[in-house]
Amino acid sequence: MSSVIPLVASQSSVAFSGSRAPSSLVAAACSEFCSSLLGVGFSGAVSVGCAAGIDALVRAAFPSASVFSAAAFPASSFAGALARRSAACVASAACLVAFPASVVPPAGVCWSGARFCGAGSGTWGSVGLAVGLGLPILVFLPAVPSACPFPVG
Repeated sequence: MSSVIPLVASQSSVAFSGSRAPSSLVAAACSEFCSSLLGVGFSGAVSVGCAAGIDALVRAAFPSASVFSAAAFPASSFAGALARRSAACVASAACLVAFPASVVPPAGVCWSGARFCGAGSGTWGSVGLAVGLGLPILVFLPAVPSACPFPVG
């Protein structure tokens, strides 16, 4: 993990996305990553959602983070509000760090274009949107104890 910390720390801002119910391994990876980022003196902006799980761990590590609340993004359904919230969070940052609950994204995730389509997974939808926006992305996969960066461009 230490080799990716300087890459993320060099960004002006970082958005985080992740499972509302992460495994203990994924939660530990998130906490370690946040601690390491703080340890190298990261002073950029942090954006994160309002949910439990990974979002809560990031908010605890970065109390001054910009918190994107689903309530601030009215939609015809709660799922729609969550999608709009996640899209705004990703679009606010220079890179995305994601901690999904599953190793494989669900069928239907959009991988091109600047639109959010998570097919039921907000984290993978955020990753797909970041791909479409051309953002650097770091994905921590739950079955793999180390980071697996997805190159973009």
